[in-house]
Amino acid sequence: MKNEEKEQRDSEDRHAARSSLRIGDRIRILEISEDVKDPNFDLRDVERKEMRTAELFRFCLGRVFTIFGFDRYGNVELHVSNSPAVRKKFGKWHSIWCEPKFVKLVKRK
Repeated sequence: MKNEEKEQRDSEDRHAARSSLRIGDRIRILEISEDVKDPNFDLRDVERKEMRTAELFRFCLGRVFTIFGFDRYGNVELHVSNSPAVRKKFGKWHSIWCEPKFVKLVKRK
């Protein structure tokens, strides 16, 4: 029963965070998941090394982005390569999805 209660609470937390954010809002990434904090995360296999996913998340930490959408789990979709700094370091066409609890509203649309 404990797992069901935790899942329900997590679902409610995601919904509450999602409902307070809107497409077009500007947010700051305040936190990232523990696994991508590891500097060796991208070195574990060839695809990760090529994609540089964890490095991208770490680079985006503390930066401000515009919300472009939400996935079915309520995660925030950010087109981070719209930032000149991200584009310069990683190139074009990069998007990431963050849990709403990891971001802070900076400016309402």
